[in-house]
Amino acid sequence: MEKESLEELQRRCSLFKEISQLYEANYEEKRKVQELKHKLEEIENQHKKKNKKVNENPSESEEENEPEAEQEEENEEEEEEEEEAEAEKELMEALIANEKKSKDELNEVRRLFINHFKNASTSSCPFGVKRMGELDSEPFTEAMKCSKDNHYEAMQKCTLWSKYIRDPHWHPFKFVKIRGKLTEVVDGEDKKLKGLKKELGEKAYEAVKTALIEMNEYNPSGRFPVHELWNLEEDRKATLKDVVEYMLDGWTPNKRLR
Repeated sequence: MEKESLEELQRRCSLFKEISQLYEANYEEKRKVQELKHKLEEIENQHKKKNKKVNENPSESEEENEPEAEQEEENEEEEEEEEEAEAEKELMEALIANEKKSKDELNEVRRLFINHFKNASTSSCPFGVKRMGELDSEPFTEAMKCSKDNHYEAMQKCTLWSKYIRDPHWHPFKFVKIRGKLTEVVDGEDKKLKGLKKELGEKAYEAVKTALIEMNEYNPSGRFPVHELWNLEEDRKATLKDVVEYMLDGWTPNKRLR
């Protein structure tokens, strides 16, 4: 038991180390964005000061009627506009790159947690991994209790419907307006689904419906179940905030090794 606790602690420490490295790698990108923001602000401030000076001293501007002076002023304005446009472009590119990097970073952290909980040995943890798009066999077993070889037949039915769910040519969805927005929902009038409800009842129908929704959301092109970080106590997708808070507050070494 103590060996398991020690191994679990070592794996958690390794996990936090990997997460820290990810955040450190992203720090440089965020610093570059801040530098570009300051650069853009400086250019804008210089531009505002110059305009303010011209507005406060209109006579000076009117006296500079010589062609060379006018041309020089125009050139300076063009250069300032080009610098400002270039700074804005660099900032926008940096922001887009930083946003993508941040998303990639969060996805990587999520992947690390998924791998961690897939291999976790504790049963008291409220978090785990769910295979999204995988059909729950329990409603099929319950629906066929009266059958002679109920378990075998239930597994056959479940396997058949799992194949249907993974079939890219079967897409029992339709678009409906919900609060003024077009939303894709499962089509309850689909012949296969209506037949399932009639044959095996509401629970089996709801199980297939849930698997279809998950498959359509998580892997509509690949059509195979994918792992998701899951809150087992609340039966919902777990947020990174949920997991980090729990691991910091509830999985301290003192509590786990006590």
